[in-house]
Amino acid sequence: MRVGTASLYGGIQQQLQRLTADLQDLNEKVSTAKKLNRLSDDPTALMDAMQVKTAMAQMDQYGRNLQSADSWFNTSESALSQVLDLVARAREITTTMGSDTQTAETRNSAAVEVGDLLDQVISLGNTQQSGRYIFAGFKTNTTPFTKVTAGGIETAQYNGDTNNFQVQIGKGENLTVGENGQAVLMDSTVFSTLGNLKKALENNDGAGISAQLDNLTTVEDHLNAQISDIGAKQNRAQVKESAFNQLNTDLQAQLSEAQDTDMAEVVIQLNAKQVTYQAALAAAARINQMSLLNYMSTT
Repeated sequence: MRVGTASLYGGIQQQLQRLTADLQDLNEKVSTAKKLNRLSDDPTALMDAMQVKTAMAQMDQYGRNLQSADSWFNTSESALSQVLDLVARAREITTTMGSDTQTAETRNSAAVEVGDLLDQVISLGNTQQSGRYIFAGFKTNTTPFTKVTAGGIETAQYNGDTNNFQVQIGKGENLTVGENGQAVLMDSTVFSTLGNLKKALENNDGAGISAQLDNLTTVEDHLNAQISDIGAKQNRAQVKESAFNQLNTDLQAQLSEAQDTDMAEVVIQLNAKQVTYQAALAAAARINQMSLLNYMSTT
């Protein structure tokens, strides 16, 4: 049975349309370097890629939280280390002024310095990180410590709460990055110890001055324990961050496998498709010529 040129030409036209769509798809893959550019390309693979991207977004958020935690740890450790230095100075004053050779005048001058030490400790207790008070618990917008006088003795009042500031570092996993000021400083008795030392100096009370040495030791032990705890938590955060970095590398590989195109393979397909397209164009031209000759022969 003879097939008319119109039917042949129609078939070639349909083939050219399919080839044109294939060429457009391959060119798009070459230009984007992605094999998934729309849902119809591969719905299952595209969903896998979206899940990987979601996981990567979560890892990115956890990573930012860990970076914030690291800054918080550094700020906290710096503040408490400076408080320790001030306490060490208070110890020097206590040791010197506890001597019977000291006069009321020298002790009164020392009392002024101890008052300055108390003010500096309060200021360090109000240290901020990114505009938030690090020793205020959840009340990070509230100044945690204010100077007060109780029973004629200068000390500090805590205005924060007893919650510990935390960040999320995993699904259902939080890390405490900021201990509340009650636990860190108020429980150390640093404010009351400095206040009592100042009062004893003002009263020229040698025994009362020397009695603060044991209290200063208690303060130092407490602060050193707090600094050690910060170091332990920071190490945990660094281990977690390293694990996230490795996981993120693995997820990047999964995402690349799911959506990135094999350029060498696509270029080969593109070249082959272009050859087929050219052949189809040539066939269409020949059929068109045949149709023209048949028309001329009938006229």
